[in-house]
Amino acid sequence: MLGSYRMRAMLETTMHRIVSSVVVLSAFVAFAQETPSIPTEQERVIIVPAAPEEYDAGIYAPPPEPQLEPVLPVPDVPPEPETRTFNAVPPPQPLPEQLDSPVELPPQAGPGAMIDGHPREGAFLSGPGSAIFLTHHTLMGGLGGLATQLIPRAIDASPRHPVPGSMTLMGGCDPASGELPSRYTADYDPPVTSCSDIVTGPAARLSYLTSGLLGAGIGFASAAIWQFNNWIDVRTANFGIINSIFGGMFMGALADLATQHNDAYATAWLSLIGSVSGAWVSAILARNDYPLNKMALVVSGGGWAAIYAGLIVGIVATTGGGLTVRSGIDAVMLLPAIGASLMALAALKFNPSFGQVMRANLFGALVGGAVLLVSGLLLGPTTGFTQSPVPYILGGVGAIGAKTLVSLLWADAAETSEIGPASDRKYRTVWW
Repeated sequence: MLGSYRMRAMLETTMHRIVSSVVVLSAFVAFAQETPSIPTEQERVIIVPAAPEEYDAGIYAPPPEPQLEPVLPVPDVPPEPETRTFNAVPPPQPLPEQLDSPVELPPQAGPGAMIDGHPREGAFLSGPGSAIFLTHHTLMGGLGGLATQLIPRAIDASPRHPVPGSMTLMGGCDPASGELPSRYTADYDPPVTSCSDIVTGPAARLSYLTSGLLGAGIGFASAAIWQFNNWIDVRTANFGIINSIFGGMFMGALADLATQHNDAYATAWLSLIGSVSGAWVSAILARNDYPLNKMALVVSGGGWAAIYAGLIVGIVATTGGGLTVRSGIDAVMLLPAIGASLMALAALKFNPSFGQVMRANLFGALVGGAVLLVSGLLLGPTTGFTQSPVPYILGGVGAIGAKTLVSLLWADAAETSEIGPASDRKYRTVWW
């Protein structure tokens, strides 16, 4: 009985505490959810929205794109030499149909055969001047060989004339007396019976044919071999023609002076040898396209040497030097080769421009010719050129002076110095 009483008392106490806690908790929640008081008329506030303002939409501008910094690739670190390997790629294997029928590539168009740094002009002619070169040497050999037989025979068949350098000997042929030169009488086959046979006889025609064909054949063969192995320009070919003339004049005049104008055969043969020598010297000198300015210098040297020789002959003839006309002609023919040779040696040291050479030639010829003409006319129209050496001296001095001044003072690259005041500026040329 006692145990049940205690149990009941504990249950009543526990229930009483639970009920009290629930009542207190309900009162707290009710207080927290109490409705707020409504404001009175005096406490009420009216909120008036502000008047709307005008709104400008403007122009739409897209936002700037973000600038991205470039990302540089990081290079791979090369492997160590010990670990480095190489993978060989095998060549592509041809297809089966290509093995049976190989494809032929078309021929490539190129400049063709080259010679001395230039493309050949043809299978036989090497350069643009080869035709001129061949023609020059062929005609020079053929006509030169013909001249060695024709000119002496024509002189021997001419009427009687005194032998140059001798007052007693007579040359030529006398048709009235029937005397023939000694070279045509002794063991001459076929025999010469008249003066006309010397030039037009069977022996003369045979010698003309033989010498002409032999000279032309040698000239053509030698020129063909040279031009086939060396490139020939048009300027080079023309240069050879001019120098062959200088060489022929030199050797012919030298032979004529050495034989005292009395051996036409020697003069003709040495003239041919001089022409051939001048042509071949030019071909060797102008190999691989000799510069135009140096060619002009060499040719000008030969021309001016002939002019100065003529002036010297005029001075000697007007001062009573006893110079014959034939000796004067030989002197004029002798010097061009010497002048051209000296200018060729000078071209090894100096290199004037083509314009400078031509200006010197032009001014020298104009000044020298004008001085010669004016001085001769002032001294006397009939006697100024035949009895006084003054026109020839003044003409030569004027030509040399004009050429020298123009060559030295007419510089292509002259310029003024811009350093310093105007009063101190020096005019500079390429010569000093």
